[in-house]
Amino acid sequence: MLYKLNVSIHDVTKSNLKDVQTLLELLDSLSVKKITLLLIPFYHEKESLEEIKDWLYEHLEGKEIVLHGYTHKSGKFNDFRDFLTRQEGEFAYYNDLEDRLNKAIKILKDLGLNSEGFIPPAWLINKEGLDILKKFGFSFTTNRLHILDLKNDRKIFSPVLSFGSTGIVKSISINTFKLQTFLLKQLRLPVLRLALHPVDAKDKTKLKLISDFLSSEDFEYIFLKESLLL
Repeated sequence: MLYKLNVSIHDVTKSNLKDVQTLLELLDSLSVKKITLLLIPFYHEKESLEEIKDWLYEHLEGKEIVLHGYTHKSGKFNDFRDFLTRQEGEFAYYNDLEDRLNKAIKILKDLGLNSEGFIPPAWLINKEGLDILKKFGFSFTTNRLHILDLKNDRKIFSPVLSFGSTGIVKSISINTFKLQTFLLKQLRLPVLRLALHPVDAKDKTKLKLISDFLSSEDFEYIFLKESLLL
């Protein structure tokens, strides 16, 4: 079976560029030609994409661009979501989502960039947030379990493969990664998803697991927007 696979790199920001570059070089060495890059316009209210526009213009050609929040930063939820993210669930925490989207889109527009999709930081967003994404005309978003076709109110079941960044979550994600890939292949899903983060580039074990997985099959790599046609 030829599996369709989307590979995305999250958290493209100025301070993450070295690690993003490491991941891009790894993917290039594995002949992954279609890559989705998630851009954070104003990371933690400290780093604007405008500061790395030369890098963006050099590296975005042939890539899928997806808007990934505005600052990415949130406060503490004081519930189960604090287990999933370390105060990074911006679009599940604040109420001024339209204002944040307007500011984020303006930064992209000023750079001559456009995004058909939006992925919330930590994949966390509420029903009201989804309605706002539809209002802004985004075609798709994702959560940990689905790709959401916002134009047609359709969900595509596609649990995301990713690594935790700290503590027990990191250990579990590494130790179960091969099992996760095996089980997802057995489900014969319309599309598989692999989400990489800059912190993954610092861990040799993660890089080996990524390399082994991408070398295990002759994948057909696709952009997220292409999954809406499946």
